Amino acid sequence: MNASLERSYTNCKTTAADSPAVNAGEIKLKYSYLHGGVTTLEPCYDLGRNAWDFAISRRLYDNVFKATYQIWSKNLALEWLRNRVFNGTFKISASVNLAEKSKDPKFIAETTWELET
Repeated sequence: MNASLERSYTNCKTTAADSPAVNAGEIKLKYSYLHGGVTTLEPCYDLGRNAWDFAISRRLYDNVFKATYQIWSKNLALEWLRNRVFNGTFKISASVNLAEKSKDPKFIAETTWELET
């Protein structure tokens, strides 16, 4: 079973939204706060795991920088997404599990082009 409910509040400078979601027995409460049109804060509480997740992202021109942290898994991730009209989209991300002894980071690079025929 999948179910979700979204509510939002908007004024001239900020937007706030929350969305409780139920997915196969998991219940998460997510809140999204957009500040100044460029910075988004997203805390999320997972009732099944009794743990918080946090995300913050910042838009700068064609770039989006995002950091996420999952408390239950101790996973920290950083992401850089760039969307260009002529060069396509690319994303570079790095993540590390802080619970592991070695703390070796995982790097991923992705790119997408739209070709018209």
